[in-house]
Amino acid sequence: MSSSDPRSVDPGDIEPIGATIAVAFTGAAIGLAGAAASFVAPDLGLALIGVGVVVALSSPLAYVRMKRLHGE
Repeated sequence: MSSSDPRSVDPGDIEPIGATIAVAFTGAAIGLAGAAASFVAPDLGLALIGVGVVVALSSPLAYVRMKRLHGE
């Protein structure tokens, strides 16, 4: 993608709080997919819900890491 594309994101443009939100959103999406899958395959759904919770709770770690990378 070219830099004039409004959908392109340069890694340097992501602020620490943006990284936190992205990680938390990803964890929530995985958890919701697990909840939907639990109706068809309960074991898979439970595993995805667990992974989603772990990913969502790791968002504070993403915040700390991004702050260190930005030197703040």
